[in-house]
Amino acid sequence: MVGGWPALLCMLVVQEGGLWLVERVSGAAERSSASGLFLGAFALRAAVALPMHYVLSLSNGNGALFPDDHTNDVVAEWLVRIGRGEGLSIFPGHQHLLDSSYTYLVSGMYAVFGYAPLLPKLVNCALGGFNAFLIFEIARRSFGARAAALAGLGAAVIPTLILWSLLTLKETMVLLVALIGLWALQSLAQRTSATRAADGLVLFIIAMVASIDLRLTTTVILLPLGLLVVARQIRGSALAWLFAGITATLITAMGVGFFALRSETTGRPPDTIVEDVLLQIRHRRAQEAANARSQIRPQVEVVAPDGHSGLPDAEAASDQAPFSFSADVLDPLGYALLAPAPWQVRSLTELALSAEMLAWYAFLGGAFFALRAGPSDRTFVACLIVFGVANWLALAASEGNLGNLVRHRLMLAPSLLILGGAGLHWLWIRTGRPILARSPIGGLRLEARRGL
Repeated sequence: MVGGWPALLCMLVVQEGGLWLVERVSGAAERSSASGLFLGAFALRAAVALPMHYVLSLSNGNGALFPDDHTNDVVAEWLVRIGRGEGLSIFPGHQHLLDSSYTYLVSGMYAVFGYAPLLPKLVNCALGGFNAFLIFEIARRSFGARAAALAGLGAAVIPTLILWSLLTLKETMVLLVALIGLWALQSLAQRTSATRAADGLVLFIIAMVASIDLRLTTTVILLPLGLLVVARQIRGSALAWLFAGITATLITAMGVGFFALRSETTGRPPDTIVEDVLLQIRHRRAQEAANARSQIRPQVEVVAPDGHSGLPDAEAASDQAPFSFSADVLDPLGYALLAPAPWQVRSLTELALSAEMLAWYAFLGGAFFALRAGPSDRTFVACLIVFGVANWLALAASEGNLGNLVRHRLMLAPSLLILGGAGLHWLWIRTGRPILARSPIGGLRLEARRGL
């Protein structure tokens, strides 16, 4: 076996545990489809992860595809060995990983099942399958089963969503926590039973606390949306004024804490925040201009043979350039949403990514027609739109490194897949179901319906 008995046992545990959760969460009518989607997405990822890990183990000895993948694995293993009393210490350059709960989760797996680098990859495969199910379930509750099938299928088979769930990286877990938060927010927005609303509120709070560690941006975006949804549900009741006071206190505390933390870490006064944001956007643009190193663009493509990197020069040039609405606003927005476009590619790897982008462009185009599909709750759909737009703006302001952009753009997947799937399904119905009409059986069915 590739990973030994620990990997086999872990795979059975996560598969059966995930299947049990899917059956508990999904509706009775769609239970079979939801279970099939989870098992199919998990099996697809496991079928890629097993041979990939074996081949990489033969080539580099650790089975890691990227340096970050290997670093997470090594730090988690060393934490287990340190816990057993071995006289080791984490390298200073890797100690930032000790601030992430994902490192301790991987370390816990190694402590329970034994050290096997395939373990966290199989767990991420199961989480990737569960992410596909959650996207399907959220879309089903808002737009119906057929739109959900498109969204769930996209989440199951889009290559980058598969890729990041094959590695010892936290991206798949970050997406899972965001999806749990959105699912809970949907339960709060829809006027269901008090028990289900209470369950949704508890899940929402858990997701927000987990996101503070995994991806703070998720908490910053979803928490105000949750407060607005709860305020809408209790308006006119005796709790409304109490809730308004708690909300105002919480927002004030978060704002004061943000500015205090920023002043402590950067030494910059609060009135320079706009200047710092623009500077971050400039540096993002400089990274792209200098072809910054990433998982997508390796070191050999960035650093010249004499060891010189163009990044510092590009950052200095961008700092001195005058403000331009096109270069400083439009270009980052387009880059965050559309890169790598076919006309931007610089390597075969980017060409493969640009081919996948065609599917994202289709979902993006379909998202503009999502409201025409008649969602069951426009409040939650509005929250989903705000979630996607806010993550898009955050990416545009911070990501110039193409590899990090592709990794962090996973946070756009819920909005694009759910809204895009609904819009594409509406367009398919609106255009008379052209693919179905061309088939002999489909054509006969359509004629029969017209006759009725």
